[in-house]
Amino acid sequence: MIGTGARALPSLLVQHDRWPFDASLVARRPIDVVCVGNALVDRLAHATPAEVRAVRLQPGGMTLVDGQRSREIERAFPSWSQVAGGSAANTAAGIASLGGSPAFAGAVGDDEDGRWYATDLERAGVRCSVARVASGEPTGVCHVLVTEQGERSMATSLGAAGDLPLTSVELVGVDRARAVYLEGYLLDPPLAAVTIERSLEMARSASTVVSLSLSDPLLVERHAQRVADLVYGGAVDLVFGNEDEALALTGAGSRREAIARLRRSGLAAVVTLGESGAVAVLPDEEILVPALQPPRIKDTTGAGDLFAAGCLWGVTHGLGPEESLRLGAFAAAEVISHLGARPVVNLRTAAAGLLLAR
Repeated sequence: MIGTGARALPSLLVQHDRWPFDASLVARRPIDVVCVGNALVDRLAHATPAEVRAVRLQPGGMTLVDGQRSREIERAFPSWSQVAGGSAANTAAGIASLGGSPAFAGAVGDDEDGRWYATDLERAGVRCSVARVASGEPTGVCHVLVTEQGERSMATSLGAAGDLPLTSVELVGVDRARAVYLEGYLLDPPLAAVTIERSLEMARSASTVVSLSLSDPLLVERHAQRVADLVYGGAVDLVFGNEDEALALTGAGSRREAIARLRRSGLAAVVTLGESGAVAVLPDEEILVPALQPPRIKDTTGAGDLFAAGCLWGVTHGLGPEESLRLGAFAAAEVISHLGARPVVNLRTAAAGLLLAR
């Protein structure tokens, strides 16, 4: 719930014992979360549902496109706003806005967009290990079309983002981080999928908490066995997904059944439920928190990314599941109140009066 008191965000190292993993082992490390994902220039524009259909995008979803299709979509709209994005980069920017110390690992092309990308993200407070790959591929671009109802439809041309090298992850400091956050979209490009394995290996060696975003229900279906192995095989401590992604992962026919199938020893699953809030699925309990609705929803782009940012800030600063999810709901409510997938206010200042129920 939102309060008006002048209470600061909860202090460091107030450890709660309900997460099924021990984040206190790494509490004094200098990096809160290393976020690993596709480095994409996000270009956003308003569109009508008819315009979304006209450029052959899946309403409300993400479509992988080649460079030619990407250029066609860009030419179809007169103006775009631009920010250094990608799902994991958005989460890193959210953690920085909360006063955290995030890092990001990704790959860009050796071009103007690539040179701009790291500068823009570092300006948001994110330490970057962004490799400029010499494959000849341009920096990846995600065109995001947002309707008046706030629905976003995305066309992603991965470009150089899919060539994420091992060195980018090895240099970013997984062994100096409290947690690592892996973007599920990395399962699509073969080279990036190898990098996931290296990230997991380094995290295990350093006792770093491992979190994974499911990213998209179609991605979960494309990589069903690999995602299941990651989530249920003990490689992941904390998994994030929305209701559709949870259904795709578990093969369940209902929300209730999906939640039941996610309850595993040693695993925490956070499932966002839209207007119904979010639930932390733990081995021995479920914790439901309500959604926070802004006066008007203008753009749902980044809602899941910012929810993860708030929750991960909580995990790495000693908060339990309920407090972490409430902070995630707060960050998500801010980002859907405006166009774009990054906060436009300082979240730490805005959340100073957030009363996190214990």
